[in-house]
Amino acid sequence: MPKSPWTKDRIAEQLRRLHSAGEDLSYNQLAKKNQALLSAAVYHFQTYRQAVIHAGLAYDNLSRRPQWTKLAIIRKIKEARRKGEDLHWAAVIQRRDALGKAAFASIQKRLFGNWNRALRAAGLDSNDIAIHRKWDDAAILYELRDLSRNGEPINPGALQKSDPGLYAAAIRRFGSYHAAVVAAKLQPAKHRVRTNWTRKKVVLDFCEIARHHRGKLPIGIR
Repeated sequence: MPKSPWTKDRIAEQLRRLHSAGEDLSYNQLAKKNQALLSAAVYHFQTYRQAVIHAGLAYDNLSRRPQWTKLAIIRKIKEARRKGEDLHWAAVIQRRDALGKAAFASIQKRLFGNWNRALRAAGLDSNDIAIHRKWDDAAILYELRDLSRNGEPINPGALQKSDPGLYAAAIRRFGSYHAAVVAAKLQPAKHRVRTNWTRKKVVLDFCEIARHHRGKLPIGIR
C-alpha cells in the first residue's frame, strides 16, 4: 500500500491555513469542499473535532467565520500603511493577526482575487510596496529561492527590471548580488546571462554599483 501523504502535522497546518483565509471549516462545508482533508482528519484523529482542537482552533466557532468584505480589507491595509507596516505579500502571510487574515481573505475570487489588486484598491502601488519593503537577510534569501523555484529569471539584469528593491537589498545586505545568490544556495552560473559588453554598458554598470555603494568605488576604477 502506498504511504498516505497526510500526517497529523500536515492536517493541522492545512486547517490553520484555511481558517486564516476565512474559510468555513464546519464539518458539512469541509465535506463539500475538501473531502480528502476531512477524511484524513477523521482517520488520523478518530474525530474531526479532535483534529480541529489539535490545530489550536475552537471547534464551536468554526462556522462563525469573519465576514471579510472589500471595504474591510481596504481599511485594514490603510491602517497598516499608516503604521508603517511591511505590506509585501511574503511579509503579510507570515502574520497571525488581522492583517494576515485580511491578506488571505483578499485572494478569494469573491473579493480581489490577489493581494496586489487589494493594494491597488486601497490606493497603493504594488511596485512601490516591493521597492520600499523592509528587507532582512531571511526575506532576501526566501525571495531569491522562490523566484528560482518558479522558474523566474534572477540574473542581475532581469532582477533589476522585475524587482529593483530586492536587487538593491541583496547588494546592500550581502555586499554583492553574487554573494546573495550563493547564500541562497543557488548556483550563480545557472542564472547568469551572457552580456554583450559595450563601452556605454560598462560605464552604466559602474554607475549602478556606485549608486548602491553610495559613490564609494574602489580607487582602481574611479
